[in-house]
Amino acid sequence: MSHEITKTNGVFEFAFRADHGAPWHVGETGIERAVPVALLDDVDAWKSHAGMKWEAKRSRVRFGEGPNQRVWNDQHVLFRNDTKAPLGIVSPGYQIVQPGQMFDLSRDLIGVGGLQLSAAGTTFGGREFWATAKFGEGTVGSTKDMVQGFVLVHSSLDGSRATTVRRVIERAVCNNTIQMAFSEHQKVGAVFKVNHRSEFNIEDAKAYMGLNMDAWKATKAAMLRLANVEIDRMAAEAFVLRLLAPSEAAARDQKVQAKIVVSAGYGKILALFNGEGKGSKLDSTAGTAWGALNAVTEWVDHHVRATSDTNRWDSAQFGPGAALKAKAFAMLTA
Repeated sequence: MSHEITKTNGVFEFAFRADHGAPWHVGETGIERAVPVALLDDVDAWKSHAGMKWEAKRSRVRFGEGPNQRVWNDQHVLFRNDTKAPLGIVSPGYQIVQPGQMFDLSRDLIGVGGLQLSAAGTTFGGREFWATAKFGEGTVGSTKDMVQGFVLVHSSLDGSRATTVRRVIERAVCNNTIQMAFSEHQKVGAVFKVNHRSEFNIEDAKAYMGLNMDAWKATKAAMLRLANVEIDRMAAEAFVLRLLAPSEAAARDQKVQAKIVVSAGYGKILALFNGEGKGSKLDSTAGTAWGALNAVTEWVDHHVRATSDTNRWDSAQFGPGAALKAKAFAMLTA
């Protein structure tokens, strides 16, 4: 993803907390943007360090030449107030979410329930931006198998995506992620989403955040159960076959099965499960349902073919990859 991070006046619009781990290859020259330890709890300092103090402004679309220039009232162009670079064409009713609101959402929550800002940045010239905050940490069956809970806030200024707030877990040994979809109560696992036809209400988002620890406890309990369910190779093969089939009926069709078995995804997921995956030989992972889940998440997050790291990350967090990981979680916890 590093090559898609916005660079303005020679500075990358990105910042992260070093003790949470550096995401997305930020060790690359020029992207070392760790926030100084003394400023970790200062939201305004984060905003400045990440280069996200700029705002999006709007103007009616104008076209034509010289005195014949005309105005298109039904369409507005959004642009940065610092560089004047265009961000996207939107309708007059489009509700703008500013990059700085990623931090405003966290301002009243820093230090509460263990929530800590972890990383933030913009991509594609500022057309998309995001922030993560850590709120949970624990192990799954082994002290070497650490998992962390994060809140991921993401929005856009080009009309491509709604503003979303969701909880994800990350497995430290391999940086695999999955949305916290499991819950004893339906409301705990819900994604908070606001399209740009409605105003983003920070107070509503905070109410969603108030369920973080409930979601963390429920998800951790599910992970521990998976780590105690043994799965042999035949069971793993059957699981991956069902996972990659478009439907339960298709999974029973021999022609569909034949196509899936020779696909790159089928072979790679099983290889990751059978020992190629990072951390796949840990006691909590080897030959378990937890290992099967992590084989899927590692494939989606790191190995699926994509035109760029950013497109792979986007799919893994919000698109088909995220849906496949959620499906795997649901199948294994059923």
